[in-house]
Amino acid sequence: MTIWHRLGRPLQGLTVIACAAGLVAIYDGASGLIGHLFNVVLLFLFATIIALILNPVVDVLERARPFRKHRGAAALSLYVVIFAAVGGVIALVIPALVDQARHVPQLVDQLQRSLTAHGITVNLRSLLPNTAGLAGSAVTVVAGVATTVADIVLVVVISIYLLSDGRGLVATLRNLFPDHSEKFDFAVVATGSTMAAYVRGQSLMSLIIGSYTALSLSLLGVHYAIVIGVAAFLLEFVPIIGAIITMVLAVVVALLQGPLLAALAGVTGLLGHALEAYIIGPRVAGHVTKLHPLVAMAALLIGAEVGGILGALFAVPLAAIANIFLGALYRSRRGNVALTTASDGTVDADSLPRLGEEIEAVAEEGVAAEAVRH
Repeated sequence: MTIWHRLGRPLQGLTVIACAAGLVAIYDGASGLIGHLFNVVLLFLFATIIALILNPVVDVLERARPFRKHRGAAALSLYVVIFAAVGGVIALVIPALVDQARHVPQLVDQLQRSLTAHGITVNLRSLLPNTAGLAGSAVTVVAGVATTVADIVLVVVISIYLLSDGRGLVATLRNLFPDHSEKFDFAVVATGSTMAAYVRGQSLMSLIIGSYTALSLSLLGVHYAIVIGVAAFLLEFVPIIGAIITMVLAVVVALLQGPLLAALAGVTGLLGHALEAYIIGPRVAGHVTKLHPLVAMAALLIGAEVGGILGALFAVPLAAIANIFLGALYRSRRGNVALTTASDGTVDADSLPRLGEEIEAVAEEGVAAEAVRH
């Protein structure tokens, strides 16, 4: 007879309950630990992306006489220039932004009256933050701001370290896989170049669309144009959906001033969308993601469903990276060399394999061979 059977039914039941309670406690503790670890990973992820974006600029600065053999000083000087530029922009924009943001409750009241006049009953005031509640939880607000500032400082410090000695860190990691150095190089180049190029392209696109929105709506005389421009800048990081939300927001605000102005705001939004979709967007997609629009949309929707905002932000570049690895796999299945992309056998970011391109190349070879036979 086993020990389990000797316990008897009452003790067996208590043992099962104790084990279940222990598993629940372990799960609660692990979920909290995983949450904290995820926050740390996010800090390093954002710092790595920033370092990848700024790395070419630091390379140029390092060639200048004052920064030769002083890469850390070059990285630090670059951040000083960036913060000075950002501070100057904030000093110019923030007064108008604060002034317009103060009148947002009046806009909400006006929109509320307009909806009520058309028989639509919605309490829009409930969507605004409660001033009394914010005053009562001042400690929480201050703690949240302090945490955000601390996270930003950590991201900056980590990115400066990566800019200064990131290549040494990568070389150390490469030595951990001496028998797979080629695969390691391919993975690093594919991931790093794709993420850096994608974020650079998205940042430039957001800056252009945000500036265009604020300037065009200001010239039209739409109220809260700067607030809408800032919203356009932030929403542009969410592909496809962000531009639509910005256009709807501009039309709704302009509609409170008159239908003609709303129509002009809609036309302006369509022009901005055309600028994004047919001029800037194709450059980003063509040089970075090289994904079919339906694939990019599917990746965006899946990422948003699985990971919310963060999932939507990283879905498209992750799909682009997966496209590269699938292209390498498809190339190897055909018996070709998959991981070396340049003519000299090295891994080159400009000639990484993509699944769609590999399939298209095979199809073209088949057509050419068929034409020769006939």
